[in-house]
Amino acid sequence: MTDYAEEQANELEALQSIYPDEFEAISEKEFTIAVYPDEQDEDHPRGLSLHVTYTPNYPDELPEYEIETIEGTIPQTYYTKIKHSVKNAAEESVGMAMIFTMVMAMKEELDNIKLDAQRAEEEELNERKRKEEEAEQAKFTGTKVTVESFMEWKKKFDAEMLEKDAILKAQRVKELKGKLTGRQLFEQDKTLALSDAKYMEEGDVSVDASQFDKEERGGALDDEEDDENAVWKQLKNED
Repeated sequence: MTDYAEEQANELEALQSIYPDEFEAISEKEFTIAVYPDEQDEDHPRGLSLHVTYTPNYPDELPEYEIETIEGTIPQTYYTKIKHSVKNAAEESVGMAMIFTMVMAMKEELDNIKLDAQRAEEEELNERKRKEEEAEQAKFTGTKVTVESFMEWKKKFDAEMLEKDAILKAQRVKELKGKLTGRQLFEQDKTLALSDAKYMEEGDVSVDASQFDKEERGGALDDEEDDENAVWKQLKNED
């Protein structure tokens, strides 16, 4: 016949020896053991407590137990996984002392939380590095040209060229104005004649400069005709 009281007492003695700082007795059959990961996360420390109460027929049956958080925050997904691991460890150890096995299952899951956090941090770092390398590589490969991007660029380019051309023309006109005569300025820019119209008084007559050339040429032709007629008259008289 199994002496459950003796087996429980022997296990309590062993647990106190293994966990001198973590073990805390509440009564002869009730106690807690603080559980921490092997390598604590300094930025996010975590700790659990296994609260156990021996049942009359322990270890041939599971003890009553609770898992409590005593430090930090345990994500719900991990907390559920921890309870599942502890339950499996206990059920597989029915018939023999199982508290140590249950504590080790808790410790292993706490270690996994830190390892998962480290892996996630490394993946994030690698992803950031990959994006930086792609951005750096894009500087050398250039931007992929599409029909839409090319047409947009051409529209801007044409507008810039028109603007530059207008500026150059304005500069050339300004330079020429300093070198041309008054007549040449009127011939180059017809608006100069119109701009003076506003200064004319009522009753003044506008003058077309081109008419002077016609009149001068007409007068010269008339003089030539008179000379020719005089010559013919003289020849006839001599006859």
